[in-house]
Amino acid sequence: MSPTFPVPTRSAPLTARRTEYRPGLVVLTFAGEIDALTLPILERELRAAPPGTTVVVDLTQVAFIGLAGARALAAAAERDGGCFGVVANSRTLARLFRVTGLAAVVPMFASLSDALRELLAAGVQDRAC
Repeated sequence: MSPTFPVPTRSAPLTARRTEYRPGLVVLTFAGEIDALTLPILERELRAAPPGTTVVVDLTQVAFIGLAGARALAAAAERDGGCFGVVANSRTLARLFRVTGLAAVVPMFASLSDALRELLAAGVQDRAC
């Protein structure tokens, strides 16, 4: 008889917080895990940003993000509108961004202050983000 392994049926909960720092600048902060079960939360929050808005996605409290989550971030970054960036300070997320090619599409920052400084400067200079 072969050993049996528990099959995960639930993922860790994902919480989302939307903070409008000023008109046209939204920070989405996520905590938990982004997988197939929690992906709709990420997608809903990303779609809710109005066109032309600078969006910063803070993933510093995310323990895991699957490939579908990476695709959702890439799709959000490519949408018409404002600047887009991701804050992630874990090696695992940085590796996922490199391996999937997401690092070439989505600017990644080590801290929220770095992201705000760079993306706001890009917006002030009226260049594409």
